[in-house]
Amino acid sequence: MLVVYSGKAKDVTLLEDNKVRITFRDSISAFDGVKIEDLKEKGKINCRTSTILFELLNRYGFATHYLSNLNETEMICRKVEIRPVEIVCRNVTAGSFCKRYGVDKGIEFETPIIEFFLKDDVLHDPLVAKEIAIQLGWVTKEESALMESTTRAVNQVLSVIFERISLKLVDFKLEFGRTDGGELLIADEISADTMRLWEKETGEIKDKDRYRKDLGGVIEHYKDILQRLEEIESHPEIPIKSTAEITIELKKSVLDPAGEVTLRSLQRKGYQGVEEVRIGKSAKISFSLTPSPNLQEIIKEISDSILSNPLIENYTFDFSSGE
Repeated sequence: MLVVYSGKAKDVTLLEDNKVRITFRDSISAFDGVKIEDLKEKGKINCRTSTILFELLNRYGFATHYLSNLNETEMICRKVEIRPVEIVCRNVTAGSFCKRYGVDKGIEFETPIIEFFLKDDVLHDPLVAKEIAIQLGWVTKEESALMESTTRAVNQVLSVIFERISLKLVDFKLEFGRTDGGELLIADEISADTMRLWEKETGEIKDKDRYRKDLGGVIEHYKDILQRLEEIESHPEIPIKSTAEITIELKKSVLDPAGEVTLRSLQRKGYQGVEEVRIGKSAKISFSLTPSPNLQEIIKEISDSILSNPLIENYTFDFSSGE
């Protein structure tokens, strides 16, 4: 078996049938690997935490790479090509956000903030505008929409789950990977290494910031998070809504009589500089479903077969999620 990737804290081994084995090591690092050491049991704790949270997301209908747990430090996942852009969802100001914008720690956002970062240690994982990521080919427009809507929906679920165990989900990072068939899945890991968690009542730090800030007790707090997750006996109903906003326009080669009439009317009324008017239509469809590649395909089918005439019309759609 071939180790195809060895990162700061995990190894990925290629298996048969487009599967991989992910092995969690005891390594912990910060500041792009400048600070690094081994902490006993960390690999086991993060593997178990990731297993619980991936199984949770699978239960709520999210598309993830996780398939099964193999042992204390290994899990089996679908093979994916990790996208070069990762997503951070922020509910509360903390960490680099405070430094970047000169704001205090602990300010709660009315609506979660979604940020895109380029995965590049040499460049220190810079913040990038979504449009730049699309224009430079790091992600497609469809991928970026699905990544953002999925992240918002994951935030909705995880915030409720951690609330139940008296923890505040401050922020978290998600990575995504593409299968050989082009399906976009939540990938990598979900653990105290990839999120900020504070005690709800006291604000005590429970996550990797304990290592970054030399607060000590890293493993003890990681264990506490895991134990609380393991004690959850049932999972609540969390209504997740996905919304598609579809715009349909006539193809440029097709005459648009309504647009021509509107153009002449505008010109008669003295509006200067109006050269062309194309009249389109739009539709907004809400689903009581989790954002997923499958849902995107359903939206395309609806747009192709019902909302538009592919012979004379083109369509585009934006994809979002929320409560």
